[in-house]
Amino acid sequence: MLFKAFLVGIIYWLSMGRTAYFVSFAFRKPVVLGVFIGLVFGDVQKGLLYGATIQLLYMGGIEAGGNIPSDQGLAACIAIPAALMSNLNPSAAVALAVPFGVLGVMLNNVRRTFNSFYTTYSDKLVKEHKYRTLSYFSFLIPWATNFVLYFTPVFVATYFGSGLVKAFINAIPTWAMDGLANAGNMLPALGFALTLVVMGKKQYIPFFALGFYMYAVMGFSMLTGAVFAVCFAMISSLFKQHDDDEEDYA
Repeated sequence: MLFKAFLVGIIYWLSMGRTAYFVSFAFRKPVVLGVFIGLVFGDVQKGLLYGATIQLLYMGGIEAGGNIPSDQGLAACIAIPAALMSNLNPSAAVALAVPFGVLGVMLNNVRRTFNSFYTTYSDKLVKEHKYRTLSYFSFLIPWATNFVLYFTPVFVATYFGSGLVKAFINAIPTWAMDGLANAGNMLPALGFALTLVVMGKKQYIPFFALGFYMYAVMGFSMLTGAVFAVCFAMISSLFKQHDDDEEDYA
């Protein structure tokens, strides 16, 4: 169990470490984390099932200004190992994920607080032309700080099992847990509502209508529909780029 807990801690650290943001942004999705955590525990199918169920909580969520409304990475990395070890049903895994997703926001704010000190000191190093030291304070030390902050709670929770996780949740006041549970129940509806708001914009209605009737007539799979959608988006982007180029020449 020690090695498994270590691997899950590393997985969460990599998903939130922001070394390559475009990679970590996709990697920290519960449906993706479920595959890798399932590999660690030798049950990819269940890991993916738990991850996909937790992912429903965060569909349509956005990180405005980089402020995460809920840490889906922590939610997945705490709830999925606990569910796999205790053979919980998916709804119970979601119940575990909700409070830790909220607590992960606090953890992210602690990271930002530490980074503010590093940024201030980095400005001083730039003025003093100490660029070799600057490389440490602009990347290496913040990344090491991320390791301590992100690796530790997941490692401890996974190593000591679902018993510790449940004890921690039981220590949270009932009124707080009820509030978190109600918020978690509304998140899937909120995610779909946000998606509908995007589709309801007048410039996107033709694409929505075209996709809907293509699916109704042809009955293709979701993957095929996604390929069509990407092609339509790229064609629309090319036309817009061509119009912008003509305006520049004019």
